[in-house]
Amino acid sequence: MHDVILHVEDLRTHYLDKDAVVKAVDGVSFELRRGTTLGIVGESGCGKTTVGLSVLDIVPYPGRIVGGRIFYDGDEVTAMSSEELRRLRGREISMIFQDPVAGLNPVLPIGLQVEETITTHLSLPKKEARRMTLDVLRHLGLPHPERLVQQYPFHLSGGMCQRVMIAIATVLSQGHHRR
Repeated sequence: MHDVILHVEDLRTHYLDKDAVVKAVDGVSFELRRGTTLGIVGESGCGKTTVGLSVLDIVPYPGRIVGGRIFYDGDEVTAMSSEELRRLRGREISMIFQDPVAGLNPVLPIGLQVEETITTHLSLPKKEARRMTLDVLRHLGLPHPERLVQQYPFHLSGGMCQRVMIAIATVLSQGHHRR
């Protein structure tokens, strides 16, 4: 099991209402091995996003994980403290939503959002965070990163916003592994 990075066992995440229970995820199990890719597919509303939110333990109210276990790199996510989860999110596990514009703050420039994530999670000075931001945006093929960092999400296409979200996830994982 040492090559398994993510192990989800009998995951059950339900949305509880005073009148009903919606079983968004009911008995899902899977493993993700190092160096492989896993795709979760299904029709709209089948629980794909809820699985991702559950792995990060960020299921919105009135939802909650009601059963099962989630392991990341051998550690049980479902038993982690809030502080342990905060360190895990973004640095080790990230989620890029289908609508990336919703994940970006509309009133902050792109560069500031990427840099703020870097300085918060990696405790790096602003100058180093700016350099890393420009490097990763350039690496992902975004044109003119020096101008892009000054723009707001509404200036970018959906695909460009998605690449910015990928940049955030990429730079955090690269920065984490460099330490």
